[in-house]
Amino acid sequence: MNTLLQEINQRKPHFVRKNTGHELLLIPLKDNVADFNQYLVLNELGAFIWEQIDEDCSLEALQDAIFNEFDAPLAQIEQDLAKFIPELHQYTRAK
Repeated sequence: MNTLLQEINQRKPHFVRKNTGHELLLIPLKDNVADFNQYLVLNELGAFIWEQIDEDCSLEALQDAIFNEFDAPLAQIEQDLAKFIPELHQYTRAK
């Protein structure tokens, strides 16, 4: 999972992000032009995760950050991340 986080981080410069209140739009860049036909909408938690992913991000650090920010049960965080991170990785790779 840490490898997926690193790969997502490497792809982050290929996206424009736009905050719209409690959501974050991720818009892929193609040839330095935003492709508004293929954007992704992240809710508050998804946006938080996107912002936390950096070159030093690990799954454990991400779980701790979510636990501290949202006070969710750790088992639920682990389960949600196990599903969300591969989906986010797939989206960033496809663009």
